[in-house]
Amino acid sequence: MPTSKSAVPAIAVAQAPIDPSQILTLAELAQRLKVSERWVYEKSRRRCQNPLPAVRIGRYLRFDWTSVSAWLRQLERAV
Repeated sequence: MPTSKSAVPAIAVAQAPIDPSQILTLAELAQRLKVSERWVYEKSRRRCQNPLPAVRIGRYLRFDWTSVSAWLRQLERAV
């Protein structure tokens, strides 16, 4: 079948921009969740079965509180 040259490739829908006030460091997230920094680090590793949503900026890990909250809600439903 011939394809149309005017076909536009699908573009992923952009998510809402991240609010800078909602960006947390590893230590800040650990404090909010009342867990150790090591726990947060381990849960943010890709090899973890259900990793914490994290943004890597160079060698630094940052966390969007909105995404982490959604991750927590997902865990609530799994229990």
